[in-house]
Amino acid sequence: MATINDVAKRAKVSVVTVSRLLNHPEVVNAKSATKIHKAMEELHFQPSQIARSLVKRRTNTLGVIMPDVKNPFFNKWFRSLEEHATVHKFSLLLCNTDDNAEEEMHYVKLMQAQRVDGVVIVPYSKKSVEYLIGSGQKFVLVDRIYRDLKVNFVTTDHFQGGYQATQYLIKLGHTRIGILRGAGYIFPDVERYAGFEKAMKENGILIDQELIINCDLDEAKAYERTKEVLSRRKKPTAVFSFNGLMSSGFIQAVQEMGLSIPQDVSLLSFDEIQGYGIFRPRVTHINQPIRSLGEFAIDMIANIIQNKNSTRQGIFLKPELVLGDSCRRI
Repeated sequence: MATINDVAKRAKVSVVTVSRLLNHPEVVNAKSATKIHKAMEELHFQPSQIARSLVKRRTNTLGVIMPDVKNPFFNKWFRSLEEHATVHKFSLLLCNTDDNAEEEMHYVKLMQAQRVDGVVIVPYSKKSVEYLIGSGQKFVLVDRIYRDLKVNFVTTDHFQGGYQATQYLIKLGHTRIGILRGAGYIFPDVERYAGFEKAMKENGILIDQELIINCDLDEAKAYERTKEVLSRRKKPTAVFSFNGLMSSGFIQAVQEMGLSIPQDVSLLSFDEIQGYGIFRPRVTHINQPIRSLGEFAIDMIANIIQNKNSTRQGIFLKPELVLGDSCRRI
């Protein structure tokens, strides 16, 4: 493996000149720079990123901590992050927590040890965010936020999405609306339910608590509990699922029970399901601006790293109701 000394010898310049070109190319004259670049190419020389980061005190890397790589929403979001990170010349280190507080804290500390320039995190535990604040690490929250913590974040207006979805079902004549949700402590889950609750109250409709089903935002649990709910004498006429994974579990259970959507029960999903383009009926869903969630997060952390953002930023992005064929009028 070629070293900086080999390059200097081949280019017939000093080691100091090669080092300057690697770290401060603007101070090296064009003639010397041309000789050095030619020598690097001939020797297949790759500069040490670790050494350069020690000089510049930058690694050009971001840590990305996310809760569930199996969730299509987070897969698409990471792809958006990755594409936009190249604009700012960042590389990404991805960690998956599986919504485990201990794993999340481990990765937060690991990112600090790796000297990443910044962290983009979809948090599960508030303690992880408080640790980031105390450590002085530059970071941005995405999707899941804590209103009492003054930090930079970008998220969807989950309350508006929940409200909009419920109003749509009510306008179709549905009053017995089942909810597939999480345990009620993660920000999007809480906000989506608050939007549902507001729409129901505004229309004078009582909420049947037996139809509010905690599935831990999990596909398998949604599958099991859908079978339970649809086996009851008083079934819901429509179900509002709080994420695409649970919607997939719901669809599988409905099909296995010999029922159909929307003839037997309507379905509205927050986030589209996998196979949306080929599944019939097409599922009516609340669409989050996934690309914008990625681009805003990268732009925000880049500005923080470059000290261009001295004031806290909190961005709420607008969700959109996408009409399919999975909801029928009563």
